[in-house]
Amino acid sequence: MTKQRVYIFRVGDVSSDLLDNAALAIKENLPFDVEVLIYPQKLQPPISTFDWERMQYVASALVFGLVSKLGIKLKPYEKAIFVVNADAYEPPLNFVFGIALPSIGSGAVFLPRLRNETYGLPPDYNALISRLRKEVLHELGHLYGLEHCPNPRCVMAFSNSINEVDAKGEEYCERCRRLLESFIEGFER
Repeated sequence: MTKQRVYIFRVGDVSSDLLDNAALAIKENLPFDVEVLIYPQKLQPPISTFDWERMQYVASALVFGLVSKLGIKLKPYEKAIFVVNADAYEPPLNFVFGIALPSIGSGAVFLPRLRNETYGLPPDYNALISRLRKEVLHELGHLYGLEHCPNPRCVMAFSNSINEVDAKGEEYCERCRRLLESFIEGFER
């Protein structure tokens, strides 16, 4: 079986500790052998993907822009996740915690909406780490072919609010784990 590989990129000011936690979540929760590589350089979001009226980035355009800028050509067993310290939306939604673009094997998680301060609450670094881990696993699930899960405890449950992110677990439910395993087995055939 080909070892799966996930690249993590920092976009804007993102601490190494957050990236390390994202990498650990991937290694601990994906039900197959995976190598996680953290790109050492800090990237900047392409300004052409910024919506000046909304003061947010357009999520899909940002991911496409970064992939293009880096010249990434991922193989089927490779995925890329951008951890972005900027707010983003994807029409028709007002904001997104993350986005996955399976056609290019890449996705992103946007930190501002995962921070307590966005909601007028005191900072909570542990909550930020937990939320980041869940959203990275969620977007990777989409990149590997999973849809949203009706199980509210599954990491693949759709989250429309920070409370919904907090309520779900960090693990794939049994059904989603089996689907992930079957996607990888199908890739090998």
